[in-house]
Amino acid sequence: MKLGDRRRPHRNRESGAALLVAMLMLALMALIGFASMDTVMRDRQVAGNHSLTQSALYAADAAVAHALDLLRTEVVTAALSPGDCLTATIPNVNLNNNTSYGPDTTVPNQICMLASAEPCAEFDASIEQGQPIFLYTVCDIRAEGQAPGGTTSRVQATAARCHAFNN
Repeated sequence: MKLGDRRRPHRNRESGAALLVAMLMLALMALIGFASMDTVMRDRQVAGNHSLTQSALYAADAAVAHALDLLRTEVVTAALSPGDCLTATIPNVNLNNNTSYGPDTTVPNQICMLASAEPCAEFDASIEQGQPIFLYTVCDIRAEGQAPGGTTSRVQATAARCHAFNN
């Protein structure tokens, strides 16, 4: 009997330890779950910001396409020289997906001539005295796109166009 009396108090001391270990494991698992949930929420936020940035970039790209169309159709005087800008500007346009594009608001002019380059291949025979010379002109285009939430993307592009100059 003495032997049984010794074991009983020892068994009572161990039963509380198992409960303590189980509670610590439960708390650790809850902590890991909350950390994982926080990581997922941050990843979703980053993905949303990336999506808005992409939308703004695509809108700015649409503005550059509009500017290229203006460059193709704008009647330009023969007295154009490097630094001169077109009178036509990129309009402010609202698109279907709540994005918009327009001129770059950080610069005063959106479509400007940077330089004249080599003769246009389609008008090689036009280099005669008194006749206009057709040269490629290099133009600078600046536009911006905006997505919902205020995300803005600014784009600067360069385009070439065949233009007549007085000889």
